Amino acid sequence: MKDQETMLKLMRFWLFGTFVIVIAATTVLMGTIPGLGGLALFGTLRYWLAVILTAVLCVAWYYIYKWYLGRKG
Repeated sequence: MKDQETMLKLMRFWLFGTFVIVIAATTVLMGTIPGLGGLALFGTLRYWLAVILTAVLCVAWYYIYKWYLGRKG
């Protein structure tokens, strides 16, 4: 049981890091390429869709992993 809690904490750490990296890369990419956002980046629908999609995928992966650990143990 303690091992599963440790593994879940580690997964939360890595998923949060992944979320931050993906959002930073999306912000830089959409902010520097002409026509993708520019100064009005935070008002574009594409940016917020990328943020929401990344968050949903990270949360979904966490619960899939949690289910997998529960099934395994």
